[in-house]
Amino acid sequence: MGSKPKAPKVVAPPDPAIEAQKAADAAAIKANEETATRKKRKAESSLLTSGAQGTGSVLSSGKSTLGQ
Repeated sequence: MGSKPKAPKVVAPPDPAIEAQKAADAAAIKANEETATRKKRKAESSLLTSGAQGTGSVLSSGKSTLGQ
C-alpha cells in the first residue's frame, strides 16, 4: 500500500533579539580578553622599568648622583 509523504521540516527564522544578544556576548568576551591582555602588558612593562629599584641589584645600590 501507499505510504504517506513525510511532512517537510519547518525551520524557524532566527530571532533577532537572540542573535543580537549572542553578538553582544561575543563582543563583550573579546573586549574583556583585550583589556586583560593590555593590563598584563602594562604590568609587565612597569615591572621591567621599575625592576632595578628595591631589588638589591647593583644599579639600585649605587649612588643616586655623580660626584658626591
